[in-house]
Amino acid sequence: MRFRLPRPAATFAAGLAVVLLLAGCVPPDPIITPEPGPGATPVFASDEEALAAATDAFAVYLKVSDQILAEGGVNPERLLAVATKEWFDAQSTGFEEARAKKLHSVGKTAFDKVSLQQYDSSAIDGVGIVRVYLCVDLTGLDVVDANGHSVVTDTRPDRSPFEVTFDLASEPASDELLVANEEPWGGRDFCV
Repeated sequence: MRFRLPRPAATFAAGLAVVLLLAGCVPPDPIITPEPGPGATPVFASDEEALAAATDAFAVYLKVSDQILAEGGVNPERLLAVATKEWFDAQSTGFEEARAKKLHSVGKTAFDKVSLQQYDSSAIDGVGIVRVYLCVDLTGLDVVDANGHSVVTDTRPDRSPFEVTFDLASEPASDELLVANEEPWGGRDFCV
């Protein structure tokens, strides 16, 4: 989710936890790419391929999340197609809040400045296989009540840096990434 009424600066991103807070990119830390173990076949042929897959996966995740919020938080299970069950569970409260308070979004979330923080082709069961920094841009997104009045505070940042972690989907031989975690980046703001 991208908005949290009690804590607008909290992550509600891309599932609702990001409506009030999202952005960021230019890697504050060096890229870490561990070597695959003996006999291991890397999921992606290069860091660039891993970054492209993560960028595509996050774009789809935001599209689904924005759609759920635009519809007032109904049928949030659609997020399970683009996020892990654990991340879906973490985001469900925001969608429930939107339904209970009759809130919905207008517009869409954007992101840019995506940079690879880590690609670990040897990650156990594909958990935490790719981690990126990115800037989430909420300038094109508003959250409104049943009367069409915005509930977004004036203090919501338009752009915020985030670190997003992706797990590999569980299907055998899959190279599909699912959003597993999204946290505001506490280091240097690389979105400005």
